[in-house]
Amino acid sequence: MSTKSKPEEYYSGLVEALMDWRVWWVGAALNLMSSSMSFGIYFPTLSATMGYSATTSLLLCAPPWILGTATSFVVARHSDVTGDRFWHIVGPMLIGIAGFILAISTMNTTMRYISLFLMTQGPVAYVVCLTWVMNTFSQSQSKRAAAIALINSMASAGVISSSYFWPSSWGPSYVNSYLICILTSVLCIAMLWVFRTHLSRCNEAAEAEEQSLGLPKGLRYIL
Repeated sequence: MSTKSKPEEYYSGLVEALMDWRVWWVGAALNLMSSSMSFGIYFPTLSATMGYSATTSLLLCAPPWILGTATSFVVARHSDVTGDRFWHIVGPMLIGIAGFILAISTMNTTMRYISLFLMTQGPVAYVVCLTWVMNTFSQSQSKRAAAIALINSMASAGVISSSYFWPSSWGPSYVNSYLICILTSVLCIAMLWVFRTHLSRCNEAAEAEEQSLGLPKGLRYIL
């Protein structure tokens, strides 16, 4: 019996994940988030628009990502301490949007380089969002594993499709590309807001049921 129960459990977790609309909703949101981060694929090209040599442009790519990496540790740690996910996702994404707007508004070398620092804050949200996924779909290990796999697959598809957001004909300003990144970021934030609202209502319903039945406090979704 023990040899058969594990495969059955794994398949049941996969079925549960496939039937849970929240998995597809968050997967679509992360697909949009990945699309908004497509600038990272062409980061050397965006750095080159400042007019420096190829070697200098490549060297200038490092500091923004070093800052983004450092920020991810701080934001992720603070998210765990405060028990908040949504606002720790929205914050970095809004900073990234500010970077896109700054890059659109000017071709000034200094301002465009500052915009790169702002853009690299956006991917910090992806780290926190994956943690939120693991927190939310934690009812069983098999469902959580299946949900993470499905959501990651949908997010990766965003990287593939968004490679077409940056045709060379749109350079060197890449205004259209940045506008698409802003649009995908806003849509992602809106979808995650709906997701957070749903989880909040689930928490309220669980609390009301526990109070009416005199039950001890049970599972609460992290918001």
